[in-house]
Amino acid sequence: MMIEIFDQMVRMKSGGEMLECFERTREDKDVALAAYIQERVGENVLADGACAGKSGASKIAKLKSKLAKLSADKIANKILSLYLKALRAMIPKTLRDEIFINTSIGERHKWAYDSFSMSRLLGKAGYKNIKILDFKTSDITDFNQYLLDINQDGSAYKGCSSLYVECVK
Repeated sequence: MMIEIFDQMVRMKSGGEMLECFERTREDKDVALAAYIQERVGENVLADGACAGKSGASKIAKLKSKLAKLSADKIANKILSLYLKALRAMIPKTLRDEIFINTSIGERHKWAYDSFSMSRLLGKAGYKNIKILDFKTSDITDFNQYLLDINQDGSAYKGCSSLYVECVK
């Protein structure tokens, strides 16, 4: 669990230490650790195509897995992301370097919280009815139909390792 927190905060390359952990687990065929990883982050590291394999068969398996989790919102977000990348490329380099943080690995997390510290901070900030939930539970009516934290097949969008909190101000 510590690798999840620290890797998200300091990762300097795609995959980071998490990918190396996944690859070691796959090489060692550690079923217990693979089950824990799948529960935490939603990735079956022992499956064909896991850990960014280079063979044609593994690429096809990975693509099939991704296609099964597609939704209209996720497609729209991908199109928006590609549009923003194209827009970024059209901005002069001198201005681009001032506006954009130049990283190819996505968002680097600046804070990491566990359920206890997050609940405590929210309480200090004046929030009430603080609830630690899971990806499929919410007091928001029909929340799951928006497919924000849940895939169309009912599985967690990013595994169960995310922290889901609802509260009222």
